[in-house]
Order: sequence, then structure tokens, then C-alpha cells
Amino acid sequence: HTMIDNLFVFDFDDTLAETTALIGVAREHNEKNDDLFRSWLVEHDLFPVNEKVSNELTYFYLTSEDFAKYQKHAAENISENIIDHFDFTGTASVDVSTTKENKDVINILKKAEAAPKSRVIVVTARSNSQFDSPFGRVEPTNRDDIAKFLQNAGVGVGGGQIFPVGSSNPQAKVNIIKKYIDSLGPRTVYFYDDNNLNVEAVHQLCDVYDGVPNIVTYKIVNGKPVLNGEC
Repeated sequence: HTMIDNLFVFDFDDTLAETTALIGVAREHNEKNDDLFRSWLVEHDLFPVNEKVSNELTYFYLTSEDFAKYQKHAAENISENIIDHFDFTGTASVDVSTTKENKDVINILKKAEAAPKSRVIVVTARSNSQFDSPFGRVEPTNRDDIAKFLQNAGVGVGGGQIFPVGSSNPQAKVNIIKKYIDSLGPRTVYFYDDNNLNVEAVHQLCDVYDGVPNIVTYKIVNGKPVLNGEC
């Protein structure tokens, strides 16, 4: 039973908008601060914007774009005696004054919004629930901030269509999309995200649903959508 023809799913950071959120990463090696972590980052072309110390661990702050690259490299370099710690304080709010529209993707969203029998949702790794950071408790305002940003961009997507999943694990985004597929039965799902890991995870829904719905994934590269795959 099809309730809608199309489900459009957009990531926020580096997809709909260019944002300035920084994410802190510290590496613990054999229960001590890993003094080689800075050089590991630079070796992988990741350049920290600043650093802070908490509990004797040094947190290096990366742009969200670099954090996506860090995740990919870290996944390939896992070892038992290494634990990475994160500071997501910078992702607790969106500074509307420094956030720039990604015009190409915003225009796709506007067309999607106007299309009949279509549903648009924004699914972000940012959180909307209180969380603990290495520097204290954090009270996020992401859902309202993103709604306000989109309103300013002339988009009518409200808070009820914005899902801050509070996790950089791609599975968190996949779970929201599955709920929508199962309840609304779209014929086609369009997914837009700048992070390889997310795009690959959503593409794997092809196997879960066996091609119904048709799943079309786009990777955002320098603000432009590039077709990744469809099934």
C-alpha cells in the first residue's frame, strides 16, 4: 500500500548547509593520551583547528567535513589498545549567522517539497537531547535551529520533519528511513549526504527491501549532488 510516491531524505551539515561546527577527538592508547595522535591526523590530511585538554586527554577539533574523513580512516585503523573519545559540544547548536545555504541542494529540497505525493525529512547526526561532553553537560537546540535556518532559506520544513539522531553511527539514520519506508510505502527513496559511510549504509537498504522501494543515493561533493547508486 503506497501512501506516497517519493521520500526525500537530506542530511544537514555539508549537505543542505555549510556549517562551522567543530568536533573534538582524543585518542587513548594503552590507557594514556596517545602522543602520536596529532601526527596520525596530519598524516591522513586532517588538520585540527584547535585543541583542549580534559582528564589528561588532548582533544583535537576537526571541521565536520574532516570528521567524516577521520571516521573513514579510523574504521580502517582499529586496534584493541586504542580508544577514541569525542567532544560533540560544537554540534549542539547551529549558528545561523555563520551557516551558509548549499543552494543546489536547497533547490532540490524546494522542488521535492512542491512535488505531489512526496515527503521530505532532514536526518542529522546532531543531537536534540541533553548529553555529557568531556567538558560538562550540554543542552542542544538543533531541531529549532535547523527549522529556523530552513525557514530563512524559504523552505517550509518544520520541526516534525527534522530528526536529530544524536549519533554518528550510520545505522541511526538508516533506522529512521526504515520507519518511513515501512509506514508510508514510498515507490522511491532519494537520499542526500556528504558522508561516504552514511551513503553506503543507506544504499545497503537495496538488499533489505529487494528493490521495492527503489533507493537512489547521492553523495554531496563540494556542494553538488553526485549519483552514488540506485536499485
